[in-house]
Amino acid sequence: MSGEILRFLSELLTLIWHTGIAQLGRRIFWRGVLTSCGIYFAYLRVAASMIFLAAMPALANGANAQDIDQTPAAPSDKAALIATVFTTPLEQVWQAVITEAGIPFKRTTALQGRRRRMFIEGFVTLDCCFSPSWRNRPEEQVVQLFTDSIYVTEIHYVFKKGQSIPIPTPHSLKNLRMAIVRGFDYTFQDYFGETIAANSPADAMNLVDLGRAHVTEYSRVQFEFDMARQPRDLELGGVSNYISLLARVHTSRADLLPRLNAAIARMKKDGRIQKILQTAIPRHSASLERAHPLKEQE
Repeated sequence: MSGEILRFLSELLTLIWHTGIAQLGRRIFWRGVLTSCGIYFAYLRVAASMIFLAAMPALANGANAQDIDQTPAAPSDKAALIATVFTTPLEQVWQAVITEAGIPFKRTTALQGRRRRMFIEGFVTLDCCFSPSWRNRPEEQVVQLFTDSIYVTEIHYVFKKGQSIPIPTPHSLKNLRMAIVRGFDYTFQDYFGETIAANSPADAMNLVDLGRAHVTEYSRVQFEFDMARQPRDLELGGVSNYISLLARVHTSRADLLPRLNAAIARMKKDGRIQKILQTAIPRHSASLERAHPLKEQE
């Protein structure tokens, strides 16, 4: 013990000799401040984790989205918060639906991962446009209610031009490097081999265009829209699947669900949804008329 004390005193005297008393004092002071801040934030993280764990039994034992009482609450004039992440023709459709429903709203911008967390936490109360299979995490299922179908789209594989290959089954994806979007879920993601992440679908297309990925998945509508805005040396491959796209409502605003469904029905009946998409993609509007197996379910 005495040897350790002597070594400590020797190192202390050496430090004082080389740095001076004033500089040593500053080092000790700031080290103490930073250590205190670190301990403070550590306590905050622990407290937040304990609160979350305490709430988990209530979530786990609660009803799922389909079992929640969907009796409309009294209409509220409070603005709903929607999140946008990148420009899409379906975002234009979604905002037209909200406007048709007479719902005041505010917009915020967030990447997909953060967007999902904001919805779970109730900061975002309206979100679009997804397949329920893309938003099926347990913590999402207990707080979301889905609208009726807004639009049905083809999901295609996208390749570098001239390099498209058949993908007869999802198993064929194992040997390909797939460009994916952070925060997205994919129908056949369990079959993906190597993946490379992007911040948006457009960035995923760029990865394929640059040769860093072999393939990505894209809705036909979004592909036509992005290619019209920024041509790339890419082409559509085969159809991965057909997806019915819906919006979701946070359970804290279940009163908005009937109004949204009524607006969707009116806009589909008079053709406004199709007109918005054709206006957004004027040079490629013929591609929107393709028939597909889910057409009758719209």
